[in-house]
Amino acid sequence: MRRLRQVTGDGAGPAQRALASLGAARRAHDAGDPATAVRLSGEAVTRLRALVGSGARVAEPSLCRALLDQSGYLQERSAYDEAVAAAEEAVTLARAEPGRAPMLVVALTALAVRLVGAGRVADGAEAAREALTIGDVRPDPEPARLATGLAGALGRAGWHDEALVQSERAVGMWRALGGGAGYPLGQAFSDHAGLLYSAGRWADAIEYSAEAVAYWGGRPAEQPDRLALALTNHAIMLGRVGRDEEALAAAAAAEALRG
Repeated sequence: MRRLRQVTGDGAGPAQRALASLGAARRAHDAGDPATAVRLSGEAVTRLRALVGSGARVAEPSLCRALLDQSGYLQERSAYDEAVAAAEEAVTLARAEPGRAPMLVVALTALAVRLVGAGRVADGAEAAREALTIGDVRPDPEPARLATGLAGALGRAGWHDEALVQSERAVGMWRALGGGAGYPLGQAFSDHAGLLYSAGRWADAIEYSAEAVAYWGGRPAEQPDRLALALTNHAIMLGRVGRDEEALAAAAAAEALRG
């Protein structure tokens, strides 16, 4: 956006109005008003498209970002076809320059989420696989969150192998980013354990459910209920492979935490 301002100028120009609309759309979304978020993000997309159409290619990354935001808001409104179309446009913009590899990973993963949401699971899996082929992309919270959501969507659709690939990618990113505030490493462990369990890989699931217990056990003040839930899930998985004494101990620890 800084480069965009250099081209369009400061003040009340189209770039600034687009930025203001995007910010207002996110605030509306966070306040539980997705309809307003769709309208405001649509205004931003219209302004940025006009800039790109006038020859300001520097506006393309901002347009890509606005389209991805709009795509997410549209999906929440169950406007699945429109959500897919917005994400596809964002992918096209991200492909336009070789230096936009991180943006392309985000756009492809977002497109995969939208396609799965629209019931086009095979197409979503194809977009997800392409995202995995793009190298030299550093771990970042946005693709990690998208990969987490995509893994869950693929798992619910019964595509367990594809879901596990995305979940492993998300866990790897969260590990690299660390377990600080806003980085849900503990939840990533739990989610991955659940996917492994659903796929029948119980021993592997136990490994990750144990990591979730260790993670939340080291942070009891952050979200106290998380440790109890992690222990309960760990107990279920231990019981599934006949490790009954350990399962009972984990379940008892969870009950003690719940009082």
